[in-house]
Amino acid sequence: MTTSILLCPVCKESLQANESNKSLSCENNHSFDRARQGYLNLLLAHKKNSKNPGDSQEMVIARQAFLNSDFYRPISDSLNQIIVDAALKIQALKSEKAIQVLDIGCGEGYYSQRIHHSLSDHQIEHNLFGLDISKDAVIAAAKRAKAEAALVSKSVESEWLVASAIDIPLQAHSIDIATCLFTRLMPDSYHKVIKQDGYFICVNTGEKHLIELREKLYDEITKTEFDPVKNMGEDFELIDHQQVSYQNTLSSQQQIQDLLLMTPHNWRTKADKKEALTSLEELTVTIDAQIHVFKAKEKAIVEVEVVEEVLETVSSSNPWGKSKVAAEPAALVEAVSEVAAEAAVEAPAETQTVAPQETSTEVAPQSKAASSASPWGGTKVVATEETSTKAETPAESKEKSNPWSNS
Repeated sequence: MTTSILLCPVCKESLQANESNKSLSCENNHSFDRARQGYLNLLLAHKKNSKNPGDSQEMVIARQAFLNSDFYRPISDSLNQIIVDAALKIQALKSEKAIQVLDIGCGEGYYSQRIHHSLSDHQIEHNLFGLDISKDAVIAAAKRAKAEAALVSKSVESEWLVASAIDIPLQAHSIDIATCLFTRLMPDSYHKVIKQDGYFICVNTGEKHLIELREKLYDEITKTEFDPVKNMGEDFELIDHQQVSYQNTLSSQQQIQDLLLMTPHNWRTKADKKEALTSLEELTVTIDAQIHVFKAKEKAIVEVEVVEEVLETVSSSNPWGKSKVAAEPAALVEAVSEVAAEAAVEAPAETQTVAPQETSTEVAPQSKAASSASPWGGTKVVATEETSTKAETPAESKEKSNPWSNS
């Protein structure tokens, strides 16, 4: 059996491949067979929001045709150089040889495979994982990787996963470099799998991206501002920002339609506006991509033991024990805050800069009935832990504004 950094999506135990690498299983005997195209489906049925989540086959085919024309190659080239530079820095510091790279929302694999080739050209040993929620996209990526490997008589060296970016099936802090291109950001999920001081690189559209196409599709262009720095929160530190801006010409009606189909404009635009595009045989557009490079920082968490220490301190000075504490939860919260503040003063400077994100500690309020029953008997202080991250429901997702609206 071959050990990997993959996790079982059912029980979160490590997955191990059998000798033929055609099947992986965990110690609880949950087994996942590799599809004939070479990918693994680790997206559980009850985790899907629809029967076939993510990009449809039609969108995947259009994106594959468009990207294969290298229309966005300057973006890919800039991204690859950033990744190579980061990999060389990591390689100089770490003892193990292979760099672990994850492309989140890999789509049909254009950018992922170019990352793989760039690292290989620089003789940087690595393991590449491509993840997408669209099964059709992952199938296309796996086929691309297999075809390219066959050209040089090699076996496929990348791992393609059907999975959700909300619940990435990889071991905690196992990834050195993660990328995410032109899709929504989920920093809490990313932070779980990226190593401390590991790199997260995101690419998003700038204000002028495809402005010429948008002007033909919309009566009014809405200015959208998306700040990845604010979106990534305090668990990531911005270390670099680059803009890739140039113009290129869509040289056929098919290329115009492929571009439209692979963007959100296809389902946002009115039918008459899309029909007007069919008369065009070429269209020069502006490409405006923003690349942000982050480093993962260590989370600072207020431990539950702090609450317990406060309880002991308050109880020792209280002749009525815990009943007085339970009757006055506000005082306990204030005491917790004071202890946390004292701890912050004593802590090293670097630990003070990161606010608690992962876990918060609260005192559950007592019911009126409980507080009126006995002023000093039977009441208890209840401390609860709540994670700050929760999966969005489809309704919540629709209510949020789309950072790439009209981009």
